[in-house]
Amino acid sequence: MNTYLLLLGELSASAALSLAVLSILSTPLINTLNRICPDEQAATFWLSYTKVLFMILPLLLVLSVDMLTDFKDPIDDLRLGFIAVLAGLLLGLHAIGKRLGKFVVAPRPPGGEK
Repeated sequence: MNTYLLLLGELSASAALSLAVLSILSTPLINTLNRICPDEQAATFWLSYTKVLFMILPLLLVLSVDMLTDFKDPIDDLRLGFIAVLAGLLLGLHAIGKRLGKFVVAPRPPGGEK
């Protein structure tokens, strides 16, 4: 398999998976950001920041892994590329969740201890 075609496939998969995650998260994320940010401009900035993070981090990991490995079988390259994409998305989700988790507080049940 052509190396350039393989790299293009990995990068396309990275972009497609990142866009899928962003399409799922965008609406709930902007709703949460609108509640915790001081104004709409701040919420829009953090949404844009998150979108850039979810596009760049998986691509960076795919390119790094592709540069550092050289498998004989192209399927192994693809497999490692997908692992890198998913690892990048998980790292991004962890970073966003850790940051937002400080601001989102679960409501107390009525009649609970104070």
